[in-house]
Amino acid sequence: MDEERSWTTEQVSLCAACAKHPEVKAMVTSDLKTGVCGACGTGGDVFNPERFALLRNLIRALIRLHFSEDDYNSHWGGTSIDDVLLGQENPILEIATCDDYQDDLIHRITWEGEIYPEYDKGICLFAGDDGTGRGIQFSIPETLNLELRNIELRLERENFHAVEAAMEEIIDQIKDDIEATVQAGTLWYRGRIGVEERSVHVDWRKVTHVATPYKGSAIGALPPRLASAGRTNRQGVSVLYVASEIETALAEIRPHPSHFVSVGGFRARRELRVARFDLPIGPFSSSDARLDLFALIYHIDTLLSAPIIPEERHRYSVTQLLSDILIRKGFEGVIYRSSVGSGINLCAFDPVAFDFDERSSAVRKVDSVHYRFSNVETSMPS
Repeated sequence: MDEERSWTTEQVSLCAACAKHPEVKAMVTSDLKTGVCGACGTGGDVFNPERFALLRNLIRALIRLHFSEDDYNSHWGGTSIDDVLLGQENPILEIATCDDYQDDLIHRITWEGEIYPEYDKGICLFAGDDGTGRGIQFSIPETLNLELRNIELRLERENFHAVEAAMEEIIDQIKDDIEATVQAGTLWYRGRIGVEERSVHVDWRKVTHVATPYKGSAIGALPPRLASAGRTNRQGVSVLYVASEIETALAEIRPHPSHFVSVGGFRARRELRVARFDLPIGPFSSSDARLDLFALIYHIDTLLSAPIIPEERHRYSVTQLLSDILIRKGFEGVIYRSSVGSGINLCAFDPVAFDFDERSSAVRKVDSVHYRFSNVETSMPS
């Protein structure tokens, strides 16, 4: 074997520097052994090549999350796994800097082991041919979850109680995976547009603007008689919506530029059992069966975090029903991603479980609001 090919395919793996996704990097650094990185060609510490099947499944799961088959399968007009993972910017791996072992790495990710594993024994990247034609797999965000969609459609023509059994069946599938705790004493934040009082103080060559934030019950959960229907509560049901970061809490209330916004902190009085939907993909990367459960949880998280304009508040019916079932199962709150901030949101079903923290009270002024846009096709390409 020449000097440039001093490593066998079985010794090819991935180094920490070429692992871009946090979960990939964490797996790589959890078991470092001697080998060669297929992305940069550097010999040394890489993820244990003998346990590469674990890394392969995680990378496959992330491909299924972020890409559709028409991105990486030439039969559908795509390029290749090689190009998607190593030849262009992507959320999983860094762009390759050496091609000596790229083919070996892609072989281990794509073709090593079973290409079409059994449903509960691995993750498949290709839909294949079912005898009636070639199928295609779309990314998890682009794949409609039929169970949830069926509930949405039923709620347009049926009352809550008629659909409860279907939602309970969904929760029973994932209840062990979504169970989490909010530790006693943890600090969460809530915002309210406006302040209790504003004043201007003029001194020698200096003008100071002073604002007093809303505090306590003035920034806390509304009492039942004033509580309007929301993402996880029906009309007349009082819950406490809080966020893990101040910036996320403020973004969630959609303030406008020049608004003054009060900030309040709330501490958990005790440990809470909550349902958490912003889950990592790693624990679900062992098989297609597990990945389908992740997809279900992912789509529920998307429903919980999706922005909804006031005119479409009827769309809250699905997540309100979800909360009803979670409460019945003994959960005390629900955690989900924010669609407008980098943090997470928590809805506590019992506002009394949190105390207002005077020390975290503050006022923020909105200087600007930023939007990001992407193009959407307006017709089929010719």
